Amino acid sequence: MRFRPFQVARVFGIPLMIDYSWLPMAVLHVWLVSQFWMTAQVKPSLPSWVNFALGVSTTILFFASVLGHELAHAMVARLEGIKIHDIQLHIFGGWARLVGEPRTAMAEFRVAVAGPVASFLLAVFFWLWLYTIQEFSSGSQAARAAAASFLYLASANMLLAMFNLLPGLPLDGGRALRAFLWHRRGDILSATRTTTKMGVGIAYMLISYGLFLTGMGIFRGTLWQDFLVAVWLVIVGIFLKNAAESDYRNRQRQAAEDARQPQPRHFNASAVAPGTVGTVMNAPVVSVAPELQISEFIDRVLPSNRFTIFPVACEGRLHGILSLERLRKLPREDWEQMVIRDVMEPITEDLFITSRASIEHAQRKLNINQLGFLAVIDQDGFLIGSLNLSDIKQTV
Repeated sequence: MRFRPFQVARVFGIPLMIDYSWLPMAVLHVWLVSQFWMTAQVKPSLPSWVNFALGVSTTILFFASVLGHELAHAMVARLEGIKIHDIQLHIFGGWARLVGEPRTAMAEFRVAVAGPVASFLLAVFFWLWLYTIQEFSSGSQAARAAAASFLYLASANMLLAMFNLLPGLPLDGGRALRAFLWHRRGDILSATRTTTKMGVGIAYMLISYGLFLTGMGIFRGTLWQDFLVAVWLVIVGIFLKNAAESDYRNRQRQAAEDARQPQPRHFNASAVAPGTVGTVMNAPVVSVAPELQISEFIDRVLPSNRFTIFPVACEGRLHGILSLERLRKLPREDWEQMVIRDVMEPITEDLFITSRASIEHAQRKLNINQLGFLAVIDQDGFLIGSLNLSDIKQTV
């Protein structure tokens, strides 16, 4: 059984979700900071409860920094016209989930670098606090404890920014590099292929270093000291490898779907008889494939096409009609498992019309069917346009 993330707040209207895998990570972080970092940095040692309180407060500020990193991605994406699904905190940090992808290389670049820039600024912010405490405090134990906390946060944010700038997917540096290669080559799939290979290479380097630390720990008899770091490096490496390869597979599938999607048939408006559907219909028409995954439709098609009804077509042939009203009734957890065919209206006589039919005939059909929409086909049965009541009213 897989537990679903739960919402804890909304930040600038964006849902903040917590994955259950984040909870043990947060507890582990509190323990490491309080038991190792604070005891090493603050002399003489503080009481255990004070170290624990410092571990909790430092952990809260650290994950607030991670949230700031992801929020920077989200806000720049919003400026680029991309909707934000949510921000999730999980065992590997955070993730701003976008509804769709940047449409240009420069937009991709701006969204990618926003996170590391935010982390760099946060590092500077905490360094300034550290400098202020060291420069103007009396050197009391409380001041040393606060300085230790700010030193940790400044260093952690700097490492977060630098690690994310490594040039391989799915890291931010890989996305920035992909944007550069996309701009230079004019081919996002080729750019994704290159940065995926680099991301997999970085993942194998992390895994190899983790195994090396394990071997050295066994050889030196200090395995317990290196074990957590080694295991973490291996887990992060495996995660990065799988995420990079998944990103490339998604790009391949999207490219294949785009290639299979037929080009709109040419419609010669000058050859249409007056008073027929061909004179008032919308053309070309935006259609979707019947085997398109619901989540893919919501992420890629819907953000750039503000329609409430879509014809469903394959190789130019009409298969059905997709209504957003019907789609809204579908539980969100089913989006990944279902395709357009599962929720579309099956094609019936009252849902389509030929371009040569009279406007009066089309109006009668529109008044009868429940959608107020007609797919328009040509004399060979290929989808060439769409029609609704407002199109007819504009001609009256």
